[in-house]
Amino acid sequence: MNKKGPLLITACCICVLLCACQPSAALLNKYSEMDLLQSSDVLSLVEPGKASGFAEDLAVVSSEDNEASLSDSTIPTTAALLIQTNTKEALYYKNIYQPVAPASLTKLMTALLVFKYGNLDDEITITQEMIDVDNPEAQMAGFAVGDKISVRDMLYCMLIYSGNDTSNAIGIYISGSIEEFADLMNSEAKNLGAMHTHFVNACGLDADGHLSCAYDLYLMFSACMEYEEFRDAISQSEYTVNYTSASGEAVSKTFDTTNLYFTGDYSPPEGVNIFGGKTGTTGNAGACLILYTTDNQDNPYIALILGGDDKPELYQQMSNLLSMIQKN
Repeated sequence: MNKKGPLLITACCICVLLCACQPSAALLNKYSEMDLLQSSDVLSLVEPGKASGFAEDLAVVSSEDNEASLSDSTIPTTAALLIQTNTKEALYYKNIYQPVAPASLTKLMTALLVFKYGNLDDEITITQEMIDVDNPEAQMAGFAVGDKISVRDMLYCMLIYSGNDTSNAIGIYISGSIEEFADLMNSEAKNLGAMHTHFVNACGLDADGHLSCAYDLYLMFSACMEYEEFRDAISQSEYTVNYTSASGEAVSKTFDTTNLYFTGDYSPPEGVNIFGGKTGTTGNAGACLILYTTDNQDNPYIALILGGDDKPELYQQMSNLLSMIQKN
């Protein structure tokens, strides 16, 4: 008994010490996680295996350089970003981690989730919930309850024409409701390392708590560029949807792009070629645009403007941003 007593006491002491270490370890892990969320090396937060192809080679800009990359900030919009995707060099950046309303650039995430969880050959039957958009000025494709449209056509209409009913239809098709789809969007944003993003809808109309930032949108755009259908859609100046109406009639409807470089309203700087992109405009977000472009040597760039006062300023400042390509 005398020999066992010290052994039992020693064992108990070891157990107490081990248990006492657990709260400290948990606290340390929690502190480390918070420290990571405040850091600018967002790629370290990307879930392993999530980045490949286009999204594998991403530029990282320190949050210490967030304000502007040039002492005389030449782009007066809320935020701006220009990245040479081969070298991963940020040629210009301004307020790229500042959370702002993203407008229809939200649809980049909606598109990404179509590629990951949808089937482009599936057919969507329009419901009332899909077309209920509480904003009389919202861009709508105009589909009616009972219309049957392929997921592929919905995707192209969403990216080219930016119909808010099409993005709602996609969200409900994938998740059953906009609320559930927003949860999926936020989960995917976290997986990408988009740590300054929170979505509450699939289309990008202004809503409390619906926010993203220039760098996060760059991550989403890069991930979308992995998919051939995305690259094809954003390069189109118009798209014709062939679908079946609720009455069973065959209907054909053509949608024009919202990209005013493609319509000829604006021209890019000499030596810069516009491949395609995504537009967005709301009252809170202002006028926004993200583009994939190349120079005359086929070097690729991603350019982004957020918060233009109006479309003329948006395209003027985007052209100013793109002009930096030739100065590089």
